[in-house]
Amino acid sequence: MTQDSPKNVVSEAPRTDEDKDLDKFDKWTKSLRYMTGLGLSEEEKQKIKAETDSELEKRQKSQCEAWRDSLMKNSPAVTFMLKNLQKVGCPLTKETLICMPCDATRSGGFSPDHGILLCQNRFFSKSHQEDTMVHEMIHMYDHCRFEVDWSNCRHHACSEVRAASLSGDCRWSREIRRGFYQFTKQHQACVKRRAILSVKQNPACQGEGVAEQAVASVFESCFKDTRPFEEIY
Repeated sequence: MTQDSPKNVVSEAPRTDEDKDLDKFDKWTKSLRYMTGLGLSEEEKQKIKAETDSELEKRQKSQCEAWRDSLMKNSPAVTFMLKNLQKVGCPLTKETLICMPCDATRSGGFSPDHGILLCQNRFFSKSHQEDTMVHEMIHMYDHCRFEVDWSNCRHHACSEVRAASLSGDCRWSREIRRGFYQFTKQHQACVKRRAILSVKQNPACQGEGVAEQAVASVFESCFKDTRPFEEIY
């Protein structure tokens, strides 16, 4: 058996209670600096922000995908739309219901080429995500069933009227949350307002009053068209 020479032997003094208290204090001050940003360099602040944003994005994506999968199995409205999309030749799978972060202007979107976008950072509840999924699925249904030309403002307006009306997007509780409420024709007023806001985002419908005119010209007929539902959901 060999023995270490004295020069290889490291001797440590026993840690005192004071040393342990200093360690705790150091950890506490570091945590405080991370929370407040005080005493941190700009580089350290950016690093912490990037790490925090990355973790938040992961949690949001995980939540969005879990809700998506659950709603595709258990939501009456979502499963109904899945069956009707299948009937018109546009089957929808979870691979084409994509959870991603978005800006503050939307909670979802539909692209004929890429499927449905679910804005993982914009949902305040599972029911909100459910309404958004149904809304975008109605756009997909319209695209497949009626061959919508999305560069045509009237075509786009009709689909927006139907989606806002049939998805639950304009139910009373949602309008109260937004700060809009009235005692007569509240649903119709919400549908018009939401449809106009959406059509205005279409690059082909940017002119002054174009979105408003497009929605007004199709509102009566498109509001009455509840396909594939028998009535307003």
